[in-house]
Amino acid sequence: QLLNMWRHGYIPWCFVLLSLHIVQQVLSTETVAVTALGGQPFNQFKELDKTCDKECTSHGNCNKELGECECPFGLTGPSCQSPTLPACRTTLRPGAPIFLGRSVPRNCHCYRQLLRATCLPSNSSSPSSTATPSSRCASHTVSLWGALTCFEHTSQPEEQQLSELPERLDDPAYRWQRGVVTRRVAEGGGAAAEQEAEEVRDFEPLAKPPSHDHLRFAVALSKCPNRCSDQGVCRLVGAGGSGPPTCYCQPGFAGPDCSQPAPSPLCPNDCGGRGTCVGGFCKCKPPYWGIGCGRSKAFEPVKDSVSYPYYPALKIYMYDVPMGIAGPQQFDDGDTDVYIIYQAFMRFMEAFLADTGGVRTENPHEANLFYIPTFAYYVTANLGDPTAAVARAVDWVADKFPFFKRSGGKDHFVVLTSDRGGCYLKAMPQTENLIRLVHFGLERPNITDMGPLVQNREYGCFKSSRDVVLAPFFKPKATLVREVHAQLEQPGGAEKLMEKKDVLFFFSGDVRHHEPEYSGGVRQALSALLSKTTYPDVVFKAGFQPMSAGEYEDLLARAKFCLAPYGHGWGIRLTHALMHACVPVIIQDKVRQPFEDLLHYPDFSVRVSKADIPRIVEILRAVPQEDVLRMMKENVRVYRAFIWQPELGGLAYNYTIASLRRRLSYVRGELYEAGTRRLR
Repeated sequence: QLLNMWRHGYIPWCFVLLSLHIVQQVLSTETVAVTALGGQPFNQFKELDKTCDKECTSHGNCNKELGECECPFGLTGPSCQSPTLPACRTTLRPGAPIFLGRSVPRNCHCYRQLLRATCLPSNSSSPSSTATPSSRCASHTVSLWGALTCFEHTSQPEEQQLSELPERLDDPAYRWQRGVVTRRVAEGGGAAAEQEAEEVRDFEPLAKPPSHDHLRFAVALSKCPNRCSDQGVCRLVGAGGSGPPTCYCQPGFAGPDCSQPAPSPLCPNDCGGRGTCVGGFCKCKPPYWGIGCGRSKAFEPVKDSVSYPYYPALKIYMYDVPMGIAGPQQFDDGDTDVYIIYQAFMRFMEAFLADTGGVRTENPHEANLFYIPTFAYYVTANLGDPTAAVARAVDWVADKFPFFKRSGGKDHFVVLTSDRGGCYLKAMPQTENLIRLVHFGLERPNITDMGPLVQNREYGCFKSSRDVVLAPFFKPKATLVREVHAQLEQPGGAEKLMEKKDVLFFFSGDVRHHEPEYSGGVRQALSALLSKTTYPDVVFKAGFQPMSAGEYEDLLARAKFCLAPYGHGWGIRLTHALMHACVPVIIQDKVRQPFEDLLHYPDFSVRVSKADIPRIVEILRAVPQEDVLRMMKENVRVYRAFIWQPELGGLAYNYTIASLRRRLSYVRGELYEAGTRRLR
């Protein structure tokens, strides 16, 4: 601009040269932002490099942000030498891993230690009480307390007890017991007291020791090669336990004696290529640490600098919560399987750890949203209460960092992918303001038809101004998805697909007439309606009517409209329909759908209220063919939002981040609703 002004005679050439010289000097000097009033440095940071015990990296990782040693599950201390659940060990070897399960019984003291370590405090005044508010324990094993069998040595103190199975089950030196649970309701009774009833977990003696077949033919470790390296269980193989003792390795170990490391789904991102997965724990190569070995730097404000969350763009910091507080755990001996449709929390974390686009930050002082990884699914499976898992993680975060208390948790989020997502999350100081990323967006006040665990009377399970409905994980047939959507993108492609659609309306799945709350009663109402009528182009198959996977996919492709109800909680059939170019028919009153704040659902789906079910066939027949074609074509624009796999062009992670960006705006503006817009 200066040169143009000189050319037109507005300013002399000497002024141009002087101005350019000044600009050059300014640009060559590091610019430091300062506060307007005090002139203090603003958002100036330096790297932090706290040290740990010199023996830390023998078994753990040095967290340079906190100067603390990160340890595998069950271990703690400056060098990970101290067991947190000592009676759960099978050996006194220092640093030996600890595994939980129930198919092979543990020592009764092991389960008691687990109860004390993972359950929220009870209302009981006794510090040794085994009473806990119903379901508020961050342990899948504890949730199955009534199914536990255990043993203990009759003459040894607790500190000497181990979980090594006795050589003989009938050894008189051991006492066998089983878990029992009783409910204790406060005086005065009433619905509120029943909801807050305490569960007293204890043991009662078994009349006689269990048999080997009751224990799935588990035997003492001494009978297996090298005691399975104390990293597995020993079982008799063959029909009826007639074969030789064989090691069944715990997750992360393999080989005849379980001495060899093996890949484990418990290690996020397979430790990012920066470490080795050891029994579900990422043993990182220095200088890395954290979940999935995802950290290498830490930061703190320079002296006298004023730090404030970065505003122009979304920046998310993830806390590296220790495994002893919240982390992936096996459900039982050797069982780590998270059913595939619930794996979105794993896929989100993998994508987040690999995010190099500027959203993820290792500097919490510049972050404007905070991710608390609770791994709650490993506690709840698909049906449980996540309260304890979330509260324990938040307690650790609030104790170690100032950011949760700064906002009361309004800028912190958790991911809950179980059937009912946040429905069972109790209102507590640790939970009430958290952003919940869930699959089930039921937003209805005064819910009474889903059991006593749903206690929020304002919105039920989901608050649209705060929470996010993210897409569930789905593993489609890649070739099929590519072919269908490639054809939709071609001129006349939708019309060609329509020629094959000879079914008006299709559904196949459970109905559960004996569970009125299942699907909000939608499946039952449709079953009752369609069982009384016969439509040649309507296919409705209840769960008792078998159907092969091939037949199911064929009907999805042949149908114009596919029912997308929910079930016990969220449903997967919306995704099924989109992958096969079938227009979803969403009958889910008061339930928000994935990314509904970003996607304009009327463009690619039909929404029908439960009250209109008697007219469902009439309603669908009345939809003009050109509208069906329009919705099929719109499918091409939106279907990637429901796919997590990058290799399939999946954008579910991107849409989740976009939705979180909106929540950041809500937090700043204290907005309740900000409307709906379309992404293109």
